[in-house]
Amino acid sequence: MSDSFRRTCLVAAVILGCAVSAFQILHDVRVPVRFLPGTAARVNGRSIDTDSVNRTVAGMDARDRRVESDTRHVVLSRMIDEELLVQHALDSGAAERSPEVRAALVRSAITRVNADAAAEPITDLELEAYFKAHSQVYATSPRFEVAPFYFQSQTFPDLTAAHSRAEAARAQLRAGSLPVNQLISAADRLPFVPPGQLVTAHTLANYFGPVIAQLLEELTPGETTAATPLGHGVLFLLLNRKVPSDTPSLASVHDLVLADAMRDRQEHALENLLTSLRQSGRIEFANSPASARLHP
Repeated sequence: MSDSFRRTCLVAAVILGCAVSAFQILHDVRVPVRFLPGTAARVNGRSIDTDSVNRTVAGMDARDRRVESDTRHVVLSRMIDEELLVQHALDSGAAERSPEVRAALVRSAITRVNADAAAEPITDLELEAYFKAHSQVYATSPRFEVAPFYFQSQTFPDLTAAHSRAEAARAQLRAGSLPVNQLISAADRLPFVPPGQLVTAHTLANYFGPVIAQLLEELTPGETTAATPLGHGVLFLLLNRKVPSDTPSLASVHDLVLADAMRDRQEHALENLLTSLRQSGRIEFANSPASARLHP
């Protein structure tokens, strides 16, 4: 090995050593960084905004924030610790392995979508259009006022005699030969107190069963249902009055419609986000063909 070659290697080694030392020195130097307005701190490139710090301080009890600067320092320090722990959890793969973390992230994403959707108020025109498209949802159910006729069997479970009495009473009602009150007095007492005012078919079904309640939908006042077994006897209902379903005005159900319209907007926003994510994402199935992209 020649002397010139050894000198060349020595010079190169010195230069490389100086370069390494300079890099280490510069690496340890903290270069001041200008923060954007509204940034209180930055943790590994993630910003903590001043508004979040201010809101947290303002929400604290007055006794806990006697010295504003000290309180802000404590709050900011706590938020930095939180950010460090969040980053550590993500770096350690907790989002992939922990069901609790994944569920929290999903809830957070949905909350963010809902908040964004609710940020813009629903206009009067939008609300009117929504109400018009869903008016049947807010319509009141038909209501009925009935008179029950019950005929108890003295030879239960044989209902022949009770059924004959019921059919005779129905025939007299159709003919109008006797007053309704007189025919009711001739019938037997129900084992329970029936509703005596306008009620929905659902309520009547709870009293007399769904079959009789459904029959009322097709009747007009003055008509009766067919005689139907009930308990230890036979029953039919006389329809005295019927109030059809009615759609209320938007003003009378304004708050309810507004809440439903906002929920509908939020659901559509989430559906649109998921559609976009599915279209842009690569979704693969173990038993699917070579085409890996899934389009809804």
